[in-house]
Amino acid sequence: MLYRKRLQKPIRKRRVTNPNQPDLSMMSQKTDAEGEPLLFREQLAFLLESLPIIPLVCSTRDPLHVLFINPAIQIIAGYPPKVVTQDTEFWKSHIHPEDRNMAIEKLSAFTDGVTGPFEYRFRVSDGSYRWFRDRRKLLPKSGDHAYIIGSWQDITQEKQIQIESEYRLQQVIQADKLASLGEVVAGVAHEINNPNSFITYNLPLLEETWFLLKPILVEYAAAHPKWKAAGLHIPDLNEDMEEMIRAMRIGSERITRVVYSLKDFARMDQEANTRPVAINDVIDKTMVIVGSQIRKAAGVIKENLSSHPPTIQGHLLKLEQVVANLLLNAAKAIPEKEKGRITITTRYIPRIQSVLIEVEDNGIGMTPGVMDRIFEPFFTTRRGTGGTGLGLSVSYGLVKEHWGQIGVLSKPGCGTRFTIYLPINKNFQPELRPTILCVDDDPGTLSMLSRYFVSVKKIPLETLGRSEEVLDYIENHPEVDIVISDVMMPVMNGWNLLAQIKKKYPLLTVILFSGDPNCQENKPAAAPPPDLLIVKPISLKSLQQFINGIGRQKL
Repeated sequence: MLYRKRLQKPIRKRRVTNPNQPDLSMMSQKTDAEGEPLLFREQLAFLLESLPIIPLVCSTRDPLHVLFINPAIQIIAGYPPKVVTQDTEFWKSHIHPEDRNMAIEKLSAFTDGVTGPFEYRFRVSDGSYRWFRDRRKLLPKSGDHAYIIGSWQDITQEKQIQIESEYRLQQVIQADKLASLGEVVAGVAHEINNPNSFITYNLPLLEETWFLLKPILVEYAAAHPKWKAAGLHIPDLNEDMEEMIRAMRIGSERITRVVYSLKDFARMDQEANTRPVAINDVIDKTMVIVGSQIRKAAGVIKENLSSHPPTIQGHLLKLEQVVANLLLNAAKAIPEKEKGRITITTRYIPRIQSVLIEVEDNGIGMTPGVMDRIFEPFFTTRRGTGGTGLGLSVSYGLVKEHWGQIGVLSKPGCGTRFTIYLPINKNFQPELRPTILCVDDDPGTLSMLSRYFVSVKKIPLETLGRSEEVLDYIENHPEVDIVISDVMMPVMNGWNLLAQIKKKYPLLTVILFSGDPNCQENKPAAAPPPDLLIVKPISLKSLQQFINGIGRQKL
């Protein structure tokens, strides 16, 4: 019986535990010196570390010196707590310079015992800035010490959502403005056209009347040779009258062209069929509309139009809109009219079976960060001066409609060049990528660079052994945006090549290398400085870092 009763006794299952996990049942029975359960304190610490809020403690004597901070700062900002607490200047030195004065002022003043919340940017361990919300509270003084407790919350994602929301709102507002503007433009064009039609229709009558009166005046002048009006003899008045009639006719015709261009510009018929378009006609008609505006901004306007380039299949009005946008952007980028220069070029490149339109200015240029975003809808650096951020975005789409590509090359303080590639055959669309051209008469150097850039880094690179062929090569390969050349070259050395490239293509990056350690001192006085000068042996890693840091052509 005793044996049976033992068997009937419930058997307690042995709990299998993870050797790396503490026994919570045993820990709950432990207490600290003050009698508080250790499990509760550890759970609370774990909870605080899991939240995106970082508790901290500061002294009232120096609110910028953190005495204690939760270890969660290492997860959120990448800094160990000791790094933050040991350096009295750590907090202040990591606040963004634009926010530092505001943050110091807030942290240094506790009028009612509570501050905030206030927000500022703080540099984290990877060097970037993140947004944080700071709250502080002054604890009642206990003994000889007074402390400030606070919480620090990462709100970067919240800020990004807020910025994105404001950005989308601006998109809606701008879209509505542009829709209204299209109607206004069409209405204004109609109102201008009515009085201009009156002038146009009456000019022939005025001219006919003048030719009837002219013989009478000539006869009168012969009988009265000394007769004058406003200091002018009758023959002079006759000549001035004919000149005024010619000027009125030319002005009226120009108003008519502008009005019809504005009406077509506002209408933008999406259903229009493509037809042969002469690129030079696009430039001429666009200059009728925006020519006066860009002449006010640039002292020199050059038109290098190719003679009889092949026609393309497309929409004349849409291409006019693209060129107009590029010209107006170029005009706005020029800070001083007297020194301003805008160049418009058209040419045909048989290699890629494409007609090119290039618009280049010597304005303020763009940083690589801005250049990466210029084709985004509603992105603009001139929001405060009326920029909509739609011109280049729309232009990008219109060029794509013509099976083409649009590229941009820019340097801060030097200028910007936009290039439109329009294929003459939509079935042949070349794939263009920014390309490096390396020039050296040493096949070993060319092979080394080719293996590194093309084989290892997958960066397009072409090579030439003769420096005198470089300019023609660039002319037929507009995708080239970097030239790397040896200084010691036969026929044309690197310094002369540099001067010729910078004269014709000022926006191209030119890198020179030489085995002469004194090559910088030996530079001819007339030669412009290269973008980079390398003394052999070439450090491929340093060369690539330089190339990655400059603004390359965006295609």
